[in-house]
Amino acid sequence: MAVELYGTTVFALGAGIATFFSPCSYALLPGYVGYYAASIEDETPPMSGVLARGGAAALGVFATFLALSVLAVIASDLVERVLPAVEALVGVSLVALGVAVLVGYTGSLHVPLPQRRASVLGFGLFGALYALAAMACVLPLFLAVTLQSITFSPSGTAVVLGSYAGGFGALMLVTTVATAIGHDALVGRMSEHIDSLTRIAGIVLIVAGIGQLVLTFAL
Repeated sequence: MAVELYGTTVFALGAGIATFFSPCSYALLPGYVGYYAASIEDETPPMSGVLARGGAAALGVFATFLALSVLAVIASDLVERVLPAVEALVGVSLVALGVAVLVGYTGSLHVPLPQRRASVLGFGLFGALYALAAMACVLPLFLAVTLQSITFSPSGTAVVLGSYAGGFGALMLVTTVATAIGHDALVGRMSEHIDSLTRIAGIVLIVAGIGQLVLTFAL
């Protein structure tokens, strides 16, 4: 069980990182860089201020995933009763989502930005919105992680879901720090490769969906 928990935790961490770069949320990344630049205007904030802003964004991510996770855990009894059907649905959804990503259809999402740009609270709200935007693309992936997490003890469930949120939140913090020290050009170069990253994401989703279906019908 310990080995299985370790493997699931690593998978959840990787899924959280992949979620950060999902097409629905990654489109907001340049906006986040601009949002940070506008919040500090001409000032050069100390690293403590940078960490406060980045930490607030990460906490916004954690709060969003915590709320979604609590809902999933509350409904765990229902999920367990319909687990075979849900697992198959997750597999089909992952494959469908992967195909949609590969052909360039990811839907559209317009997210209003917080008005108080300079406040730490504003960065927390941006983090929450970033996480919600990601869910528009990767809800099946989040559901897959959640379904796997509830097969463990409550502490194991917390570790798995915490790893998922941690991978995502850590990147929000890293992006904030990188922007603050003048590495926003690196983010811009990453944006230039969004098409390649999107194709890779689509392939990974399809493979994950096929794997989920194989596991579901092999049991």
